[in-house]
Amino acid sequence: MTSFLSLVRRHQLIAFFSLALGLTWLAFVPFYLSHGDSIPWFTFGPMVSGFIVSGLAGGWGAIKPVLASMVKWRVRPVWYLVALGLPFGAQLASILINPLLGAAVPTWGNIPALSEMLPIIALYAVFSGPLGEEPGWRGFATPRLLSSHSALAGSLILGVIWAIWHLPLGLVGDLSLYGTINVVLAAIVFTWLYQNTGSVLLAIIMHVTHQNSVRFLGKVFTGGDYVQQQWIGVAIWAVIALAIVACYGTERFAHRSKARVAIAGIA
Repeated sequence: MTSFLSLVRRHQLIAFFSLALGLTWLAFVPFYLSHGDSIPWFTFGPMVSGFIVSGLAGGWGAIKPVLASMVKWRVRPVWYLVALGLPFGAQLASILINPLLGAAVPTWGNIPALSEMLPIIALYAVFSGPLGEEPGWRGFATPRLLSSHSALAGSLILGVIWAIWHLPLGLVGDLSLYGTINVVLAAIVFTWLYQNTGSVLLAIIMHVTHQNSVRFLGKVFTGGDYVQQQWIGVAIWAVIALAIVACYGTERFAHRSKARVAIAGIA
């Protein structure tokens, strides 16, 4: 047992990524067998894996920083604007650009009323990824990756694994090339947000906003126009990621000395 714990402590990221993929894909089986009609418990794989590896590697002292970051709400107000406005703005911009490239005029009436969307958004925040993923990807993996890699390299490593994590969705027709590329680009933006706030809560909010902006605003187009609009969205996220690198450099994605705020919590 001692040798096992020692192995986990030395290779926390390998243990986490292996467990996150294994637990998620195993829990995906009943979701697949139900043809996507059951509760997607598999989305909690990264969070559960982060807590398990943290506990094995450092006990409560390693779990506590992740929990604290999940409820860290005292950050500069501008970062709330970023978490809410950036994904929404990117999606809206892609919609406005799409007709300029030959798409039909957006059918705004296809977007459900806010009273209809809010309960669905709340449900998806819990069961569709934001709550189940972010404590693992940002709360656990990001600080550990950035302790030995630059912010850009760490983001790309995490982005690729994050994209691989989504692969089973292809079995229920919910996977696309543009979505996969967007995940990798989003990893850069999410690292930037986390480096400047130390808040998993803000990452959850950004995840909710991005996911539901695509889900609901995307309804204004159908068929090929919808696909084109999503590719425009990918291009916009690429521009945002490049702007972050151009502005902050590749090392920390933050100008202040307290960037990597959560690294002190690593056992």
